[in-house]
Amino acid sequence: MSEEYDITKLKRSNNELKEIINNSWDGIGIIDLKGKFIYFNNAFIPILGFSKEELINKSFISVIQDDYLKPFVELMKKNLENKYDSDMNIVCIRKDKQKVYLKITLSTMLNKKFFVINAKDITKEISDDEILNNYVASTHVNMQGLITKASLAFCLLSGYEQNELINKPHSIIKAKEEDEKIFNSIFESIKNKKEWKGRIEGKRKNNSPFWVDIKVKPTFNKYGDITGYTSLMFDITNEINLDVETKSLQKEVVQKDSILLQQSKLAIMTETLQMLSHEWRQPLNIISIRAQKLELDFSLGLANDSQKIIQTLEDIKNDAQKLSNTIEEFQSFVQLKSEKIKVIAKDIVLKAIEIFKKDPQTQEIDFIKDIMQIPEFRTYKNELTTILVNILINAKEAILKNKIKNGVIKLKCYYVDKTIYFEISDNAGGIKEEIIDKIFEPYFSTKESKHGVGLGLYTCKIIVEMHLKGEISVKNHNSGATFKIALPIN
Repeated sequence: MSEEYDITKLKRSNNELKEIINNSWDGIGIIDLKGKFIYFNNAFIPILGFSKEELINKSFISVIQDDYLKPFVELMKKNLENKYDSDMNIVCIRKDKQKVYLKITLSTMLNKKFFVINAKDITKEISDDEILNNYVASTHVNMQGLITKASLAFCLLSGYEQNELINKPHSIIKAKEEDEKIFNSIFESIKNKKEWKGRIEGKRKNNSPFWVDIKVKPTFNKYGDITGYTSLMFDITNEINLDVETKSLQKEVVQKDSILLQQSKLAIMTETLQMLSHEWRQPLNIISIRAQKLELDFSLGLANDSQKIIQTLEDIKNDAQKLSNTIEEFQSFVQLKSEKIKVIAKDIVLKAIEIFKKDPQTQEIDFIKDIMQIPEFRTYKNELTTILVNILINAKEAILKNKIKNGVIKLKCYYVDKTIYFEISDNAGGIKEEIIDKIFEPYFSTKESKHGVGLGLYTCKIIVEMHLKGEISVKNHNSGATFKIALPIN
């Protein structure tokens, strides 16, 4: 009876595994030594634009653009020779004659008679890279201190052609000999896996000076080894040269600095999203490939320990689902899936309070609400509610952390000059002045690592600014801190 139960459970697990692979975002398939499809999942159909019936009798090699065909064949040969250089980017021609950019992962199976191929559509990422290339000055430097890649925006800023920068030291733009210390300091920070940021003066090819705000951070390979560093630079030459003696010019500098800061945040956020999307999806792809190998081994009778196989399949399924959910949750704040609807501010406030008060720890905290009658307006209801709950929870945790005996949280909602304001105040003692300007930054957190990764308030700020077209700010008062959200009713 037990053996029949185990076999039934194993079959169910195999079916679930097949469903996971078939519903993967990436194309997963098996090709023979000539590149002909033996198996492919559903994702390959929209990626290549052919119907299932057309792909069954098609060779994957036949859809690869000519100038990428030879490198792909070489990759197949390397795998057969146990030279595992398994990743490469290629271009395929869809049925509609459009190009699709794919990141390919290849591995051998069944005594090297077949290849397992994983294809990730990176067409959008390539487009995003082109935007960054044209508008954000950036360089990539290896561990030898030599430039391996420079954006067109950086070439325009420095006056050098790309071929004049490649394999040249990053200090090629240094303004003075003593500035070599700055570049050495950057390199030391990178070797210690630390970011470096600051202002540096550079020298163009024509010897004219320029100033940049620069943020430098290490780059890693898939094994966690440092391979070099990436520099993002924002031209502040005009700001440095401005005459700030008059008040009007001072105001202009402040406005330009604000615009520059927003551009910096947008560029860094874009790069961060791309990096996380790639790094988090890779484990999911590898899980799928290994799972398929395990399934095939079992079907061919190469695996004997059925209990171990069942447990492995269960673990793979759970891990794949967790990774998938994590990716969805992180990307959801950049592109909201919900739509704006007409709401009443009072309903949102009351819903946030209802969710917040479900926590038993809130029972010992006094809660005050002050809600003005506000016209109906259109917004993302669930996201706005979540933001209020997030800030309320932060206030509660600050009260508990600081052991405030008579904790008080006040939520105020009012309407002035076509703008709706939500204010959340507490008496937890306020935020330290040295960190109050950092709390909306990504990955900054005052909590222990097990309680958060610092994305809460950063996510709130991105949603408020990008989607709700409003502003979020914080300031200290006599006994605590006040978070204010301002949303234009238009």
